[in-house]
Amino acid sequence: MSVLDEGLALLRDGRVQDAEELMKRAVRRAASDHGEKSPAWASAQSDMGNVLLRADQPAWAAECFRSAVSAPDVPLEDRLSYQLNLGIALTLSDRLDEAAETLWKTRAGRLDLWGAEHVGYAAALEPCAEVLFRLGDHKGALEAIEEAASIFQKAGHQRLAGSVALRAVIRQADGRTTGLFGGLTDLPDHVVEQVATIAAVRVRQGVDPGAAYMLVAQLANALRDRLGPDHPATVEAFGNLADLAGQRGDHNGRVAALRRVLAVYDRQNRAEAGLAAATSIAEALSEAGETAKSLLRYEDAAARAERLGGAGRVSQAHFDWGLALLNAGQLEPAATRLGEAFTAARDADDAELLGSVAAAYGICQQHLSRPAEARRALEEALAVLTPQHDAAHAARTHLVALLDDQDCGCTGLRAAVEEAYREFVMSRMPSGLLVRFDVRIVGNNFQFDFELQRELAEDEARQFEEIVQAGHAEFSRQMAG
Repeated sequence: MSVLDEGLALLRDGRVQDAEELMKRAVRRAASDHGEKSPAWASAQSDMGNVLLRADQPAWAAECFRSAVSAPDVPLEDRLSYQLNLGIALTLSDRLDEAAETLWKTRAGRLDLWGAEHVGYAAALEPCAEVLFRLGDHKGALEAIEEAASIFQKAGHQRLAGSVALRAVIRQADGRTTGLFGGLTDLPDHVVEQVATIAAVRVRQGVDPGAAYMLVAQLANALRDRLGPDHPATVEAFGNLADLAGQRGDHNGRVAALRRVLAVYDRQNRAEAGLAAATSIAEALSEAGETAKSLLRYEDAAARAERLGGAGRVSQAHFDWGLALLNAGQLEPAATRLGEAFTAARDADDAELLGSVAAAYGICQQHLSRPAEARRALEEALAVLTPQHDAAHAARTHLVALLDDQDCGCTGLRAAVEEAYREFVMSRMPSGLLVRFDVRIVGNNFQFDFELQRELAEDEARQFEEIVQAGHAEFSRQMAG
């Protein structure tokens, strides 16, 4: 095993300091045996830089590569390699101008040595494109990455996938709205799959959330067209799209992506994955305010759980459905579903699930003025939950009120929170913009009804949204206790 391989092995074992010490000793040994600034010393510096890069220490790595480049008698190919790694390390250290200058030098040297069709030349074009992109020179970055991708494709080189993924990011930054992943039809399946994997990582690396969403949307559609809707890469891309849509508050977009995923799971008879997707669709519809459609999806999820079997799975599905009915203000149907969840949970060997379901069922029965049934459920919840559990807190306060023959206070709390939320928004908006702003709590959700004096300007609309969101965060905490 070479010293470099040994250092990388130590890194894989999590022994970062040991890896660093090993590489330092190798540099000192090379200096002692061959002389400082010798080719052997430069090679040891480069090896140390590679270990440091993988240890997420790019600034230190850059100095190692700089030392390697400075050695006078290094063969040209080695010098170009050290120079390339120096440019990459400088990029990762956010020293972008210096990185661009360094990478341009190694690009020119490689062009002279190997010519414009060689993968060694393309190896410098790709990091050049990266640093130009980060510097905001999208035109220059696009020219570089297009050239690199073409060379890699002709050579059948393994770096093609990374270039295609980066090209899509740069194309979007350059203003393109379509065809970001154009050309996938000309690539082998395994390369397309690699493009999907690399692109999914890239969108999490400093890409604006809105841009990331559109990039993944185009990736998912391109994969569907190239690999088919049922291919694992396509399914994963639409799953990522659903996650990004949820993060942006685009509930309709999330539902649309999840429906594609669910359709695949149903075609492939992947029942458990289908249950998870169906539940996610129900949640997204609820967040979108589509209560009726959401309840139908929760019903579908419960039916799927029943077909799959398993007490815990069935209990959780009916629990989710029951809570959704509670949030919709439908107490009687909620009590029925929560009762079914309670029955199933007793056979599930899951104390937390049993306690949470029992607490919700007991509170629902208490709100329906059924004290005997409520007390049995609440006492069972407290018998299995830890005292610190949120459901235990809710169960305890309701049981105390029940035993003291007092109102649980939920109605009064909701009314107070509704009024406080209304005043919060009205007092913070400039006068003359809002005629009224009404808040109603349905289950655990806030529903709004408001009337504007006039159409809001863009900055006013943004201010209004920020105030409403701030109120949502504040009063959700109050409702949670």
